[in-house]
Amino acid sequence: MTAPRKRRPTLKDIAEQVGVTKMTVSRFLRDPSSVAEATRVKIEAAVTELGYIPSRAPDILSNSTSKAIGILIPSLSNQVFSALVRGIESVTRPAGYQTLLAHYATARKRKRKKLRRCFLTMLTV
Repeated sequence: MTAPRKRRPTLKDIAEQVGVTKMTVSRFLRDPSSVAEATRVKIEAAVTELGYIPSRAPDILSNSTSKAIGILIPSLSNQVFSALVRGIESVTRPAGYQTLLAHYATARKRKRKKLRRCFLTMLTV
């Protein structure tokens, strides 16, 4: 029997641990200077302790943008493509973009399927 899947920490989890409202946690995540220093320290500690990772879905829905770039490469073992991906990420990461990498080998049908899946993933990230 498999162990139950650990659920992802939420704003509510952080708020309950710190003793503040979800709105306060949300304000902190958007602009840490908008909350009192003592509260900021407590929220930062709870975020770290719980392993909170913000969901990008609300931002994507409100801004109609995912800040994700899909990269399809035909070979994972060819160093040319490895260097290409590093080069792309050296530009995209500082600009706040996330890269999604997919390997399609040489099969044309598989390439289309991977491209479609990558696109759908970018819509949900």
